[in-house]
Amino acid sequence: MQDTNELKNTDPDQVIATITNQQNPEQSVKIKYLKTQSAFITSGIQAHLGMKEILIPAHLVAADFQLIAAIISAILERISMARETDAPFAYANRFEVLDKRYTLAEYGEYMKLEWE
Repeated sequence: MQDTNELKNTDPDQVIATITNQQNPEQSVKIKYLKTQSAFITSGIQAHLGMKEILIPAHLVAADFQLIAAIISAILERISMARETDAPFAYANRFEVLDKRYTLAEYGEYMKLEWE
């Protein structure tokens, strides 16, 4: 879990979803609302997989919650698979899902998901 003041001030009841690795149920990542950023953040990627947490602006989640959850789930699966096989992993800068282009860019201690 991230050790930041913002995350410490996040109400634990603001968890809106949990994504669990089906092959390793110990690896679960929570999706929390971070009011100060008007965004949602993952909580658990760094603790379980050693990678930066992902920040998702609220407008992306409002547009299509299930799609964003599926994207986060796919990213988690790739991180986990790389870790299990001792392969290097880096977040993709750009990718496409259902004819929409997305980016992941450094945003302080997070990787910020946006669409182009």
